[in-house]
Amino acid sequence: MLLALGLGLTLFAAPAAGATADDTARQVLELERSGRAQPRLTASRLASLVAMNQGGAATQLEALTVQGWLLAGVPAEEEAEAVARTLDERAKGGDAQAAAAALLVRARLADTSGNAARAEALIDEAVAKLPASAPELARLRLLMVQARIRGSASKLEDAIRIGHEALKLADARGEKWRQAEVRAELAYAYLLAKQVQRALSLNEEAVALAQADGDPLTLAHVSTTQGIVLEGLGDIPGEKRWMQSALELARRVGAKYEEALYLGNLGDVHLKNGEYATALRYAKQALPLARELKNLNGELVALANSGLAQIALRDIEAGQRNLRAAIDIDERRGALASMAQTYLEMGQALERVGELRAAMHALNEHRSLSDQVLQRGQQQAILEIQEQFDNDRRTRELELLQRQSAISVEQLRARELQQRLWGLLAAGGLLSLAVVVLLLRRVRDTNRRLADSNAQLKAHAEIDPLTGLSNRRHFQAAMRQLAADGKFSGTVFLADIDHFKRVNDCWGHASGDAVLVEIARRLRAVLREPDLIVRWGGEEFLVVARTTPDRLDDIAARILRAVAGEPIVVGDRAIRTSVSIGYVPLPLPPTRLPLES
Repeated sequence: MLLALGLGLTLFAAPAAGATADDTARQVLELERSGRAQPRLTASRLASLVAMNQGGAATQLEALTVQGWLLAGVPAEEEAEAVARTLDERAKGGDAQAAAAALLVRARLADTSGNAARAEALIDEAVAKLPASAPELARLRLLMVQARIRGSASKLEDAIRIGHEALKLADARGEKWRQAEVRAELAYAYLLAKQVQRALSLNEEAVALAQADGDPLTLAHVSTTQGIVLEGLGDIPGEKRWMQSALELARRVGAKYEEALYLGNLGDVHLKNGEYATALRYAKQALPLARELKNLNGELVALANSGLAQIALRDIEAGQRNLRAAIDIDERRGALASMAQTYLEMGQALERVGELRAAMHALNEHRSLSDQVLQRGQQQAILEIQEQFDNDRRTRELELLQRQSAISVEQLRARELQQRLWGLLAAGGLLSLAVVVLLLRRVRDTNRRLADSNAQLKAHAEIDPLTGLSNRRHFQAAMRQLAADGKFSGTVFLADIDHFKRVNDCWGHASGDAVLVEIARRLRAVLREPDLIVRWGGEEFLVVARTTPDRLDDIAARILRAVAGEPIVVGDRAIRTSVSIGYVPLPLPPTRLPLES
């Protein structure tokens, strides 16, 4: 407590009277380093510096940037957006660095709020707008966020390349805490890319730098990464030790958001290893903290983890009570998908301890809620498909114009070639005739090979290389053909693999790929040959079947049984899978509105 209080006094002391611009700039940098443990308080201190007009314009911009970055990481959406708007106002005067800073704040806010696509678009725009004359620290902040967002989107080559750019800038500045943070982020990207030894080497450098710097929160961050890397090496005791160290450091400096995160990390480690009593203890510690922070997501996770651990420990009634409390939070927020997920985990936990009646009830609730989610999204899905068709039509029209232009050029060249050939024929007699015949044969052979190559390219472009199923491009082409006369009649099924991200996170992308290949094989085995099976993207599959309405439930049931009936064996692991299915008959009832091509 004394250490935390002393840190608070150091961080939030008022600037001395007569402080110079350099003093204020150094204070902003120190707040950025040490104030991350208590982001809201630090942001308030930075706001005071801005309000008192401490330092010059460059220092003011630095203070606003750090303030917005801290608030976006909480995330405190309204406060962070207010800072971004202030930066927008500065940008109106032609300050391109302020415009880039506003985009940085919004990109980090989108990332911490789970909107990955928006985060990536915003950070790319920010990097593009940052002027070449901007300080290297401004570019370093952008690159660190950009690398993290690329890694979250599984664009690992980009994440590693950008991370190395950030590393050069951080090393040039020589701030140990920032050098450590960049190395830890880069190590995590290498870990995701399955280069575990490289990740370990980089993060050991990060640990040494963090220890030399002495900032507890930086050391907590790199300790967490060290635990994750050791998990990748199968060193479970080492993973627990480093995760526990990170938690203790976060608690020492009052970093409650990190504390809640690290409690969740430790709880997950113990749940995964069947240490249910320890997992329950961490969940009970996390619950009051999440409530204090008014973090509904954290409260929901703590309740759900408590419930799952209690069921595993055969405290069935208490476990179900906590899981229902978690479901109640989602119900108040209208989060049907999350409710369905919790019911599924409840059902699976109850099934493992032999509570089959309760398990069946929970799984039925999961299926019912999944149906509601799918029904609510079906119309939107159809609209998205139609919009995609429209976009593709416009693209095809443009490509057609380009091809027509190219054909016209080739026709002119062909006529010129013919004229030359006839000239040779007239001048050269029989010898010329033989040469012409040979040339024509070569032209025909070339054209035939070109046609074969084009056909092969078209076929490959419409096949998913991993599963061998048709891909989105083939589906769209097939649907345009089927809907050309407006009389298409059939059903589109959408099957989404449940919790597929866990497979990649727990066992790696190679295992995830093996699961996708096996599910594709099972779908082919249970569906008719005329049915069109498509890998729509990621873990989603589409099936287009021409069938009568009375057979729709039967087809859906066959797909469910095929996927969930037997675990998928990958190496020495047996991975259980299931899918959620929705379907929509076409034309759309009750108006039987046809699908337009």
